[in-house]
Amino acid sequence: MKAVILAAGLGIRLRPLTHSIPKGLIKIGNKALLQYSLDNLKKYGVNEAIIVIGHLGDLIKEKLGSMYNGVEITYIESKEYAETGSMYSLSQAKEIIDDDIILLESDLLYDEIAIKTVLHSEFKDVILISELDIEDNVFVCANEEKRIINLGKNVPEMDKKQATGALVGISKYSKEFLSKLFEKAEQDYGNNEMDYHYEECVFETSKLGYPVYAELCKNLSWTEIDNEKDLEYAKKEVFPK
Repeated sequence: MKAVILAAGLGIRLRPLTHSIPKGLIKIGNKALLQYSLDNLKKYGVNEAIIVIGHLGDLIKEKLGSMYNGVEITYIESKEYAETGSMYSLSQAKEIIDDDIILLESDLLYDEIAIKTVLHSEFKDVILISELDIEDNVFVCANEEKRIINLGKNVPEMDKKQATGALVGISKYSKEFLSKLFEKAEQDYGNNEMDYHYEECVFETSKLGYPVYAELCKNLSWTEIDNEKDLEYAKKEVFPK
């Protein structure tokens, strides 16, 4: 199992802070967000990570190097990061992904139980969800077998009321599913659809007969740091826990 961390984005909603550092290097306490994720991965036996860089990526390389706390790091550059979305960033790593992966976004602060929950899930292809107690949710709807049947911020109101949970930004995919995911993405790129999120492509691929499941981590302390309000929440609510 390898980790892939998506760290190419511009972090526009956190400017001016992200004029000088990428989101993954924002410090909470005495460590950067990427360092927390790498530490959590190491605790559960993940010793290799691919970090997809873009905006100010050299700063990430300088900070983490090729080895951090026993985790070997390979860097892949997404040169079109300013015009493309996270699915395109993930695609840049496809040639060196030769195993199942745990996929993470770089702007997360979360309790380490999130990694354990994903890795120990019975499902090969699974998205981690939390309870719906945060703002700006990406809603995840699943059936009785936990198979995802809808996903997104703009799902119908009825689906929102019945949503199973909120997308966290941590997931696990088999090598077999990834091959289908990259095939779907290449079709989208051919239609000039390049600026969209990886979870959207994951959901569309799942509808082609390759099911993806939702794994709920109850009482998870976490946040995605997308704006100044998220940053304050991370410092005051998530980090102390």
